[in-house]
Amino acid sequence: MKDYSGKRITVVCPVYNEEDNLRELAMRIRRTLDSHYGKNSWELILADDHSTDASWAVAQSLGQEDARIHPVLNPVRSGQTGGFATGFRHASGKIVVTMDADLQVLPEDIPLLVDEMDKGFDLVNAVRAKRQHDPAIKLASRIYNLLMKLFFESPVSDAASNFTAIHAEYLQELPLVANDHRYLIPILQNRGLKRISEVAVRHKERARGKSKYSLMKAVTGFPELLAVYVRIRKGVYRCP
Repeated sequence: MKDYSGKRITVVCPVYNEEDNLRELAMRIRRTLDSHYGKNSWELILADDHSTDASWAVAQSLGQEDARIHPVLNPVRSGQTGGFATGFRHASGKIVVTMDADLQVLPEDIPLLVDEMDKGFDLVNAVRAKRQHDPAIKLASRIYNLLMKLFFESPVSDAASNFTAIHAEYLQELPLVANDHRYLIPILQNRGLKRISEVAVRHKERARGKSKYSLMKAVTGFPELLAVYVRIRKGVYRCP
């Protein structure tokens, strides 16, 4: 087991209507990170976006059961980007791992990203192998990745994975708006992040709950991509 006592890991999970997944998510993160890095190595931030189911109540219960689990509520309904922004503000770890709460990527694969970071990278992105998404969602991701390479010269092959390990220094006082979480890598590159790697991870079908992704997001997302491109060129995201 590696000594991570001085190198805390923060896992940030935006949450919206995931009441059926949260307990299993927390249990598997706890089991994985305890065994790999020790009980004092990590924290989990569950950033709830004003869920309409019992997600917030479940998150609060998990926080009462384990002091390393921190349920936080977005100040206003602000989508996945708001969840990331809220999580980043509350993170105390030197490495921040972002992941969805739907259990399609596996908590057991977090060490693949963290251990790759130990090789000297600023960011490690997960590539979802054998994706278990509907064809429409896969097509949306292909369009998105193509646009990311065209506009931002994206260095990663799966920019939409949302499963990423990042050195926390690049996330300090990061102004995120709209759907900026989709463009986090080029935004952080604009902040000076350079050393980027990718690792293959497993991908499973969603067992519970409803997906929030669709082909329309790739179509309607083009204007927001242009807006992010302009903001990056203007230096909006640069470190203060």
